[in-house]
Amino acid sequence: MRPIDLFDNYIKGTLSAEDKAGFENQLSNDEVFAKAFQEHKTLIASLAQHATRNELKKKLKAIHEKELGINSKVISMYREETFAKRHGRTLAVAASTAVIAVLSTVALLSTGGYFFKQQNNKITDLNRVVMELKASSDGIVEGITMSNKKVYAPANLEGSAFAINNKGYIITSFHMVNSADSIFVRNNTTERTLASLIFADARLDLAVLKIENSDVSKNWQIPFALKEKTTDIGEKVFTLGYPRKEVVYGEGSLSSLSGYSNDTSMYQISIPVNPGNSGGPLLDEYGNIIGVIRGKISGAEATGFAIKTNEILKSINAIDVDSTRKQLLGQSNKKSSLKSLKRSEQIKKINPYVFNVLVYKKD
Repeated sequence: MRPIDLFDNYIKGTLSAEDKAGFENQLSNDEVFAKAFQEHKTLIASLAQHATRNELKKKLKAIHEKELGINSKVISMYREETFAKRHGRTLAVAASTAVIAVLSTVALLSTGGYFFKQQNNKITDLNRVVMELKASSDGIVEGITMSNKKVYAPANLEGSAFAINNKGYIITSFHMVNSADSIFVRNNTTERTLASLIFADARLDLAVLKIENSDVSKNWQIPFALKEKTTDIGEKVFTLGYPRKEVVYGEGSLSSLSGYSNDTSMYQISIPVNPGNSGGPLLDEYGNIIGVIRGKISGAEATGFAIKTNEILKSINAIDVDSTRKQLLGQSNKKSSLKSLKRSEQIKKINPYVFNVLVYKKD
C-alpha cells in the first residue's frame, strides 16, 4: 500500500485492526511520520477550503497564461527552466508543489521497504522537508487577487551550509542535495542564488557546493578557520543554522568524541538540533569550525551528531584532481579572527557565511 493511501485509509477508518495498531504505534513514536501525517491532513483541508481541485486548476491556469504567457501543459517544463537555467526567476505558487512536497516526505519515510520499518532507524537526518501548505494555498489565492505579486515555489527540502573559503565554495550535507534537480542558497545578506554540486562523499554525508554567481563571493573575508585538531570533551560549542527561515543559534557542549554506534568520524553534542540544521557549522568558543551537523537520535532531545572537521579535510585532500583540491582548500583560513570577540559579535561576523540551502528535486 502506498504511504499516501495509508494516510487516507486511516482517516477514513478503513484500515484493519492490525494495520491501525501499527499505524498508531508509529504515529506515537516517530516524529517525522507524525509530522508527515499531520501535514497530509492539512493538505486535504487546504484543498477542500478552496473548493474543488478542478476549479483551483482553472484559476492557476489563468494566472500562468496571463502572467507568464505559457500554456498549462508546459508548466512542468517551465519549472525546470526557471530553477535550473534562469537562476531564480519567480513564478506563481502552484497547488501541485504542495502535493509534491507531501509525496517527497512519504517517500523518505517509506525508503527501504514496508512503511512501518522506518521506526527501526535510530539516527535521523536533519534536512527540513518543506510543507508550507497554508502559505502555499494562501499564495494561490493571493496570486489570483494580486497578479503583480510573485512568489517562489517552495523547495522540496531545506537545510544549512557554510562557506569554507573566499571563492564561493560551501559545505552542506550530501543526503540533502543527493539527486537534486537544482540547488539555491540564501541568507540575510545574500539573495537567493544558484549553486552547483562540486564534490560529494556519501560515507561522511558531505557535499561541497559552488555558488555560480562570482559576484556573491567577490568581497568575502571569512572570519573563521577549519580546525584540524580534535576538540576535547566538555568544551563549549555552538551552532548556526536554518531550521526556520531565519538563522537560529544553539549552544551546548561536546559530550563525546564518537557518534552513533561509536562512529569515530563524528562528535556527539548536547545541543538541540532540528530539521533544517543539516549541513550547518559546529563551532568552538573561539569561532573555529570543528564539525558539520549530521543528525540526531530519534526521540532524544538535546543530542546531536556532527562530522569532525579533520575527517572532512581528509576527504577533500583525497580528491584525485589537484585543481579541485586546491580550489577548495587553497583559500581557506588557517586562523580564526573571532577569538577575542564576545559571542554576539562572533555571530554577527559569521552569519553572512552561513546559508539556508533550498533543494528542488524532479517530480
